[in-house]
Amino acid sequence: MARFLFLISRIIVGAIFLFSGFVKAVDPSGSAIKFNDYLSSFGMEALIWVAMPAAFIVAALEFLTGLHLLVGIRIKTASVLALVFMAIFLPLTLGIAIFNPVTDCGCFGDAVKLTNWQTFFKNVVLMLPVLYLFYNRKIFADKIPFFKKLVVSLIFTVGVLWLSYYSLQHLPIIDFRPYKIGNNISEGMIIPEGAQQPEYNTTFLMEKNGEQKTFTTENYPYTDSTWVFIDTHTEVITKGYEAPIHDFVLNNAEGDDQTTNILNSDTPVLLIVSAQIDKATWKSQLNQLIEIKNQGLQHDIKTYVLTASSDEVITKFEMDNDAGFEYLNADETMLKTVIRSNPGLVLLQKGTVVGKWHYNDIPQVEDFKNPVSFGLNQLMSKQNILTVLALLFGGSLIAVLLMRKNS
Repeated sequence: MARFLFLISRIIVGAIFLFSGFVKAVDPSGSAIKFNDYLSSFGMEALIWVAMPAAFIVAALEFLTGLHLLVGIRIKTASVLALVFMAIFLPLTLGIAIFNPVTDCGCFGDAVKLTNWQTFFKNVVLMLPVLYLFYNRKIFADKIPFFKKLVVSLIFTVGVLWLSYYSLQHLPIIDFRPYKIGNNISEGMIIPEGAQQPEYNTTFLMEKNGEQKTFTTENYPYTDSTWVFIDTHTEVITKGYEAPIHDFVLNNAEGDDQTTNILNSDTPVLLIVSAQIDKATWKSQLNQLIEIKNQGLQHDIKTYVLTASSDEVITKFEMDNDAGFEYLNADETMLKTVIRSNPGLVLLQKGTVVGKWHYNDIPQVEDFKNPVSFGLNQLMSKQNILTVLALLFGGSLIAVLLMRKNS
């Protein structure tokens, strides 16, 4: 019975840690953004520089902890690491649930969204098998030769770090966000009929004859004009349904909303996304983007730069480079969600994302004469790469399990 419980604990903890580490590894930029949110909310902005290294390290450690537990090697070390993780994150997620400094802990990246309280209770439940593994780690130790364990650890350490580096230098090999290729932005903004609506409680602070009193919408003194309004406060009681895409709003310099025009355009639309223009990596990519924009104009394909930069930064950038771009203002967090690259290139066809490119992968102008076809070909190529990676990963796991069985 004890051996069965130990096996079940290994599978549960190993699978969760492996999945958590993998979804972080495929999107290190997203993990770094979440670490930035944590540091900012705790007043530790001076340490923001550690966010990206931490994204790599945490993803790798979680992945390797889960992998070793699932395979059944280095159980002592993996169980200690699992306990250390839980000892840190259990009280941390409790504090986050109580004080709510961030709305999503990012435990499973963008793959699985949990509320702060759901995350805390998940950690409470997970702590039980973690403790069981830790206290029995010496009883059910593996007997695999040291060299074989070393080879497995090195191979998968290099593999998960390479995965993070590749996703950082290009784009996440798996996109869990609502703006992934193939998704329609307009459809992602739709609230289904019958969806739960948000509920609010609004109070009004009023004054009469020097006396202040708080009213609700039920007892508000509508007919007594002697009450003078002082202040109002609105509290969310029930959040209600929130569409996957709820902040995709694009305004021009005059403040006019251009979102509908772009999403309903009969011709393809190119979006150069740069959350902060002055922090972007332009290099030679800027000339390519200008040429792509000019080529698009010949085929009635419009190009916009989406940014959260100030008007002063935009004006300076345009004057320095004479790019001739049309700029639209948008929310910075939304832009970082659309594409993990600054700048990045996004191609829309009737509101559907048909192509996304990191600044390291901006297409050559001569290859981009038919952008929709090029984007679809790129998607097919990426799917083939994912298939190969999945086969390699699966084959490696099978090989490791067979090696362990024959030891």
